[in-house]
Amino acid sequence: MSGNGLKIEYSELVENANSIILRMDMKGNVTYFNRYAQDFFGYRPEEIIGKNVVGTIVAPTDTSGRDLKAMIDDMALHPSSYVNNENENMLRGGARVWIAWTNKTILDENGRASEVLCIGNNITRLKQAEEEILKAKEAAEGANKAKSSFLANMSHELRTPLNAIIGFSELMKEESVGPLNEKQEEYVDYIHESGKHLLSLINDILDLSKVESGKMALELGEFDLKTLLEKSLVFVKEKAAKHGIALSTDIGEGIGAIRADERKVKQVIFNLLSNSMKFTPDGGKIGINARRDGNKEISVCVWDTGIGIDEKDRSKVFSEFEQIDSEYSRKYAGTGLGMPLSKKFVELHGGKMWFESEGKGKGARFCFTLPLNVG
Repeated sequence: MSGNGLKIEYSELVENANSIILRMDMKGNVTYFNRYAQDFFGYRPEEIIGKNVVGTIVAPTDTSGRDLKAMIDDMALHPSSYVNNENENMLRGGARVWIAWTNKTILDENGRASEVLCIGNNITRLKQAEEEILKAKEAAEGANKAKSSFLANMSHELRTPLNAIIGFSELMKEESVGPLNEKQEEYVDYIHESGKHLLSLINDILDLSKVESGKMALELGEFDLKTLLEKSLVFVKEKAAKHGIALSTDIGEGIGAIRADERKVKQVIFNLLSNSMKFTPDGGKIGINARRDGNKEISVCVWDTGIGIDEKDRSKVFSEFEQIDSEYSRKYAGTGLGMPLSKKFVELHGGKMWFESEGKGKGARFCFTLPLNVG
């Protein structure tokens, strides 16, 4: 095929391409405008050739107020900075569109930049979708902040009368206001235990709202982790004995003093042990393992021989206000905040939390790591 034949073929290819193809000189004046560009922007060749892109297909400023003329001038000075760019363009009727451009500088016989070849594709729908997603994200974040603020305020409001209920029920239990008969003792015990349970749920909600709003701060100090782990089993010892559940500890060498928030670490361990008790049938086993990884961190695992975690429930474990649906969770209802809060507390320390389970009826292991020296 002759050279002229190739030129005609390439010219037809460019002219009939399904992309905007134009050339402009270094001042921004259009020197070529293919058929697709003409149809897309609404200009005939005689209406656009020789005209500056600013004021025709480029508005002087985009909708955000950015000066597009300055951008065109800068493109002439620094063409390599605009090999790929996205910007707002303008149709003949004034409608705004977004175009993704690929730009290539054309050199003259002296090696100087003389023109810019621009190939563009309409990405307006993509930009609109991105904008809708951003708006939805901002709306969701706003709703989440409002929710956290509401929960924090409500938690404070609820704790005041609840503390009074717990306090007065304790006075009644101690018979400070007079003797109780057997039935009254039973009812006061119900009031006291229910009040304490409700207070623990409210405290969980308050802690969650603090973490989500970034207001949860660590109260760092040095304490003995081994002692804390051993003492933690005491909290579930009586209940374990009642249900024939065996308890065990396996604490490796080097587990001793660490710098962390003792109250939060204690809450994490208590949550894990409580969860294991909740999902382990009578006659099962629960244990704590702890290992030190050099001078970097300590890993702690609470394991059980309980009901395990079914594949369909794995995504619920660390989700707020969700619980695994089983006869055990229905029997011991809660907010579903224990695991999510524990994970957040561990992450506040710079550690990580995960779980392992081979499936339903095969037990579970909940593990977390803590740096040896937080902060």
